Amino acid sequence: MEQIYINIKNRRKELGMSQADLAQKIGYTDRSSIAKIETGKIDITVGLLKRISLALEIDPIELLGWGPDDSNLL
Repeated sequence: MEQIYINIKNRRKELGMSQADLAQKIGYTDRSSIAKIETGKIDITVGLLKRISLALEIDPIELLGWGPDDSNLL
């Protein structure tokens, strides 16, 4: 599984947020879409990445698992 999906789940749990809470914050009606995102069953678009990162109060780069040493990837 790609690191981004793991990072989303870990950050959500770090904040004490349920899947339903995150779903509501990004405009989904139920938690099933978040479960699918966290298991890698839904591809994440740039727009969705932005909404999730805002809801989880984290830089999208961190969700991607990139660090300062990865700046050459841009």
